[in-house]
Amino acid sequence: MFNYSQQAGLHCHLSRNFSTFTGVFLALNIASSITATLGNALILVALQKESSLNPPSKLFLRCMAFSDLGVGLLVQPAAVTSFLCAAYQLWNLCLLSGFIWNFVSAFFTGFSFASITAISVDRHLALLLGIRYRQVVTIQRTRVVVALFLVVSTAYCLTFLISYNVFIASSVPMWSICLIISTYCHTRIYLTLRNHIQAQITPQGQPNGISPENLSRYRKTVSTTLWLLAAMIICNFPVFSVTIIDAATSPNLSLMMVQYFAVALIYFNSSLNPLLCCWKIREIRNAKTKRGKHNGSSFHFCPIKQLLL
Repeated sequence: MFNYSQQAGLHCHLSRNFSTFTGVFLALNIASSITATLGNALILVALQKESSLNPPSKLFLRCMAFSDLGVGLLVQPAAVTSFLCAAYQLWNLCLLSGFIWNFVSAFFTGFSFASITAISVDRHLALLLGIRYRQVVTIQRTRVVVALFLVVSTAYCLTFLISYNVFIASSVPMWSICLIISTYCHTRIYLTLRNHIQAQITPQGQPNGISPENLSRYRKTVSTTLWLLAAMIICNFPVFSVTIIDAATSPNLSLMMVQYFAVALIYFNSSLNPLLCCWKIREIRNAKTKRGKHNGSSFHFCPIKQLLL
């Protein structure tokens, strides 16, 4: 276990004396910062013009895009500044920018993680509640949840002011809870959709009340939920694992190098989320275009429709 001053000293030494590592880290974060900023800005503009989404779902997507925009616009530039200041031996600026980097990173990544978890829960509730979804998941209740996320994310980043050890100790349970909830929700979505597909197939193997095109759309929706879950786990599990090791070991440069690459990966998730979001919005638009051609078809089975819309 070690405090922030020890971590800052290692950070400055690493940035100054390992030029190859510093160059790679800077290149990754500069590129990812640009894509995250542009991608999430476009998502926010698209959501402003999109009227077919349910207001609660749109609000959660906006929260995710806002937090990911913050990562690209504030967090990654602060990380780059901290490394550059260390490389040019501007130690006071290095420590200040490093502190700002950690502080804003805790807020925006925490808020992004909570938003993705909320989106998973929202999709699960759409399948679970069916026609009662719109009555239960209202925009007023969604705003309360978002306000709670803001409070929790603020409290999470404030733990960094108390102690680096407290910050690390609070990170592990928060990430664990979000991962468990998201994994459970996506698993239930997958199983529910699979069971619905199987229920539509007759013993002769022919669709019963559902066209092959809509059956394919169901399967693609299941695939999309799995991609979202996989992206979240792949981008966040390394830093989750390194944080646990970090909390139990003495400070060393090798672990810090691994930790920084794991952090770069979690920042990359902010660039990846807009791509996955655009993929999902394209499905929604295609579903809207063909809705008039399938009036009365089982594509309008409410839980599936709620998931897509």
